[in-house]
Amino acid sequence: MCISDVLAYYRNANLLSQRQMAEMLGISQVAYHKWESGRNRVQLVHYCRIATVCRVNLLDILPEEWQEKIREDLGYNPSGCSAPEGL
Repeated sequence: MCISDVLAYYRNANLLSQRQMAEMLGISQVAYHKWESGRNRVQLVHYCRIATVCRVNLLDILPEEWQEKIREDLGYNPSGCSAPEGL
């Protein structure tokens, strides 16, 4: 599943509009819409916040090639994300 599908799935699962999701992530609704429509790529710095807002494991939303690298090479601990201020 690509990140645009992941974003739409978890946003809808949390009953959030694109505007609400964007506000929770600290970005504009236009920027969020571009992510969800696949027109822009999500920058690495935003993945942790997305996982926290959506209450999912960070590793589950990363692109598959990143997941594999992390699991194999880095021994990543997916619970290492801290909640952003205000959540």
